[in-house]
Amino acid sequence: MPRLFAFALAALLGGTAAFAQNPSEPYVGQPGKDVVWVPTPHTLTEKMLDMAKVTSKDFVMDLGSGDGRNVIAAAKRGARALGVEYEAQLVQISRKNAQAAGVGDKAQFVQGDMFEADISQATVLALFLLPDNLRRLKPKFEKLKPGTRIVTNGFEIDGWEAKEIARIDKDCGGWCTAYLYILPARAKE
Repeated sequence: MPRLFAFALAALLGGTAAFAQNPSEPYVGQPGKDVVWVPTPHTLTEKMLDMAKVTSKDFVMDLGSGDGRNVIAAAKRGARALGVEYEAQLVQISRKNAQAAGVGDKAQFVQGDMFEADISQATVLALFLLPDNLRRLKPKFEKLKPGTRIVTNGFEIDGWEAKEIARIDKDCGGWCTAYLYILPARAKE
């Protein structure tokens, strides 16, 4: 964990100068309510969506959606997609990015707390969250419909066995591994 902290601190300090030059753009290490913002590399976003087999029939959600890249990439595949982001600045940036990508009708963003978000309609969750966040969200995940796919960047969901693990070797910085989970059928109560 010290290495992750050092990376986050370096990113935060390095990103502060970039933010001062352009306050309308997010910077790596930008502090948030429950996490600092570190974007999923575009190549890994595409790999994650491939693993989840995202189609136009899906409703994809990203909790802590940052600049909106997971949501926008899903919308480009025809899926309806929703990002929940606590930071108002990042919600505005995401909306601008979705319009620029031509998917503003399919990629929606709301300002909100990821722990309070209604995820019950999601068929896919595409996430880049810390292990503590995943642990806190796990009870909500367990209530999702059977067949719902959860794909995570970098961190596994404690106690769950990934159906697929994929690693990319280029253009991913330190975040190169994705984990796919598929919710099983629940036992009848």
